[in-house]
Amino acid sequence: MEEQQTNSEEISNNDSETIEANEANNSPQNGHVIYKDVVKAMISGYGKKSNEESKNNFAELLSKYLKQAVEGNAIVNEYNILVLFDNTLMVKSDSDRIYKAITNIEEENKNKKLLLILLSRGGEPGSAYLIGKLCRDSSNGKFVVVVPRYAKSAATLLATAADEIHMGDLSELGPIDPQINKMPALGLKNSIEHIAELVQQRPGSSQMFAQYLSLTIEPIQIGYYERAAKSAEQYAEKLLNSHKETLGSEPSDIAFKLVYDYKDHGFVIDKSEAVNIFGVNTIKIKTPEYDIGNEIYNILSDFESWADMLNHNFYFIGSLDSKPELKKREIN
Repeated sequence: MEEQQTNSEEISNNDSETIEANEANNSPQNGHVIYKDVVKAMISGYGKKSNEESKNNFAELLSKYLKQAVEGNAIVNEYNILVLFDNTLMVKSDSDRIYKAITNIEEENKNKKLLLILLSRGGEPGSAYLIGKLCRDSSNGKFVVVVPRYAKSAATLLATAADEIHMGDLSELGPIDPQINKMPALGLKNSIEHIAELVQQRPGSSQMFAQYLSLTIEPIQIGYYERAAKSAEQYAEKLLNSHKETLGSEPSDIAFKLVYDYKDHGFVIDKSEAVNIFGVNTIKIKTPEYDIGNEIYNILSDFESWADMLNHNFYFIGSLDSKPELKKREIN
């Protein structure tokens, strides 16, 4: 594969038009950061001639740009805002970054509510549980999760810790289906159940299916995968119990439904389905909180695209003052 080479001299005409279009909506008044300067700083920091000073400059400008994007929202000062923007899988280091951001909250702001903008495809249930519990314990009585686009599997588990989950037309949660070696835990269980049904229908094929299973599945895996699903259910129930008074159903029923009711790992739990699961006191639709999350998402998604052109993966985890993390991709 030919290595992708992108630097400040290689921005196409279309990219320049994108910068100009965004800049038109962000004119440099009262010392505001403009889009073009943030993009240039990113390219300087992560292009062919990158250096630490340029990377730090990009981080500082992006932080200012994020904060000025939401400063006009009427309720922004009611919350300490955290972000978990990670298009890969949630891991232990994510909980470390969230913990660092929470411990860095200034003393005069510790009486504020906590708002987490969440974008994740899933990951480790244990990490999701820790982040959810940490946010809840640090929320001064109200923890809000905003899902501007998707919070799947373990990210849905994290969201069960919230008093409120704010969603929009494109928001989606998903079944809590732990991934083990990149395989959905319940996928194995469902496959075995399907094979058992086929054997019942065709008893003469039992030997063939038994041979197939012996060649493809370690017997110890069956119990391990089921235990992983059960652990996810227990995590969800514990988090839901922390605010059970506002839920539309019993925590145990919600947890069971999220883990076992949906047969497809990618099933879309949209805002309407989420209301049916959690109730109207938990799921909030198109709110000022959602507007904050959607604005931050749009900006970070845009810079994720720039990072992709620079052959980097992009993550933003922490507060609006935190540094983004960009990791250069290996070229095979």
